[in-house]
Amino acid sequence: MPAPRYDTYPLWERACSLPKGNVHALSFSFDETPMKSNLIVLPLKALALTALIAALAPTTAQAAAAPQPGNVFKDCRDCPEMVVLPAGTFTMGTPEDEVGREPDEGPMHEVTFAKPFAMSRFQVTAGEWDSYVRESGVTIANGDTRPGRECIASKPRYPQGARQPAVCMNFDDVKNYVAWLSKKTGQTYHMVSEAQREYAARGGSQGPFPFPFDEGKAYSIAKHANTYGPADGYSYSSPVGSYPANAFGMYDMHGNVYEWVQDCEHPNYVGAPADGSAWLEANCEAVRIRGNDWGEAPVFSRSGNRNSQYPQERGDWIGFRVVRDL
Repeated sequence: MPAPRYDTYPLWERACSLPKGNVHALSFSFDETPMKSNLIVLPLKALALTALIAALAPTTAQAAAAPQPGNVFKDCRDCPEMVVLPAGTFTMGTPEDEVGREPDEGPMHEVTFAKPFAMSRFQVTAGEWDSYVRESGVTIANGDTRPGRECIASKPRYPQGARQPAVCMNFDDVKNYVAWLSKKTGQTYHMVSEAQREYAARGGSQGPFPFPFDEGKAYSIAKHANTYGPADGYSYSSPVGSYPANAFGMYDMHGNVYEWVQDCEHPNYVGAPADGSAWLEANCEAVRIRGNDWGEAPVFSRSGNRNSQYPQERGDWIGFRVVRDL
């Protein structure tokens, strides 16, 4: 049998070219064969409606694929576990009467995220970092020469399991990891911006923390975060997810280890972006870090607290998260 030959213009164009008001036969024509008589017969109005619905309405698969806030996913076995954060507007910064507030935490201003994005709901773990080092072949330089606090080949001197936060990387090491992860997965990952980090930490809340202080104790958050002292059960970093998540499904936003973010250091928020993007300069002498670590007081764990570090430094107290476009 000769190969079929389809008409050279689409079915919907043929429908539109027919006279109005009648029922017409539409057919695919084939080369001369005994099977030539197969016809498709449809009323014009029904055909036009079907074509319109197909063109304009999203398919079930497309609707199902739309990112929903709270959805959790991983792009590969050793990739960070991501959670979808909602689009929305929040107030960044802290009021002047908040305990522990510093001048760089103002002025308060609104930041709007026009669309959802995904963030690693845990700090990138030592196991995930080890996979990167192994697969990429990268060598991480040593850092911090304080006795007992040295970083050797991106490892701290305290015991570190696979589910504890990765530490001992500098700012450029984080950028290199993000580039590697993007190439590995075919997705677009970024360093976290300072606005994204505060938005995720607040989880829709206002005030210094999205949880109450420990009952009967002055300014204690030991039930919710790993900070200074043994009351929280740890004398160095804890396994990620050891404390309850906030309303956005984010863990360890107020302790465990500090986190590198993408923004340059600025003395206040005057001129800060309102769209949630990182506030960058051509040459940053210092960059922002967020959160708190296992050796600092809880006042530095506040959702709006800001800190800074030189980008070349490494320490057993600082790690990072990543964000991914959706």
